[in-house]
Amino acid sequence: MSKGRFPFESGRFVRRAAGRPIARPGLMARLDDADETVVLVGGTGAGKSTLLDAWVVGRGGVFVDLACESLDAVPDDGIVAVDSATAQDVAALRGRRGVVVAVEHDPEIAGVVRVSARELGFAEDETYQVLAAAFGDAEAADALAPDLHLLTNGWPGLVSLAAAWLAQHPAPKRRQRLVALARSELGLAEYLIPAVVAGLTEHDRELVRRMAALPGLDARTADRLDITEDLGPVAPFVQGLLRRPGWFVVPQGWKAALRAELPLSAAEAERLAGGFMAVPGQGR
Repeated sequence: MSKGRFPFESGRFVRRAAGRPIARPGLMARLDDADETVVLVGGTGAGKSTLLDAWVVGRGGVFVDLACESLDAVPDDGIVAVDSATAQDVAALRGRRGVVVAVEHDPEIAGVVRVSARELGFAEDETYQVLAAAFGDAEAADALAPDLHLLTNGWPGLVSLAAAWLAQHPAPKRRQRLVALARSELGLAEYLIPAVVAGLTEHDRELVRRMAALPGLDARTADRLDITEDLGPVAPFVQGLLRRPGWFVVPQGWKAALRAELPLSAAEAERLAGGFMAVPGQGR
């Protein structure tokens, strides 16, 4: 991501903090108005799954995650969001209005409407909204949003990681830390994931460690697996699902990095997976 020279100045205009998840009316309208299958194209952290979750809930549709379900789970008509798809899946679904499919790489298939990673990126004001939510301080977020947006090019996953990391530091030190981040020789995600993990409380770190090995958790399942009695979001790694209230997941794109950073023993991973499948209603 770009690490251009920062204009070290205060925010350029006054903005109002928004609740999460961030509303993205322009992108939502594009998904609604397309006459063909829409394909969201972007790698890890592009915000595809979050956008699909919000869109399908707002339209009363069906969400199918092909990371854990088959294409047979996709209904023959109606509003459908399909995550973790391949080019072959896109080919099978093309030409259907009301179907939005997320892929990592452009399938280069005719008869679909593409939304690129660049288009999925945050505008500067959306970067500000993520910071405002992380800091709980609109003025502090306004002062740093232009620089963070420049550093990350608005890539949603990186914005969320950086916001969580900056929120772990005292307010007077955040600009200094942002400057240090810009000078890092590592890639931003490579630097930020272990840095954010290191700043978590012991409880949150253990929750993230276990959840990275599971499809998701609700309070009942977390209690049955003896993972936690206090299940909730841990920004940016554990997120709630709009389509399934009370259900929390680690986004698919972060799981591999978190498993490497917070490894489970083979025995513990097997115990968690077996326990999850044994909870009524959780096996798919």
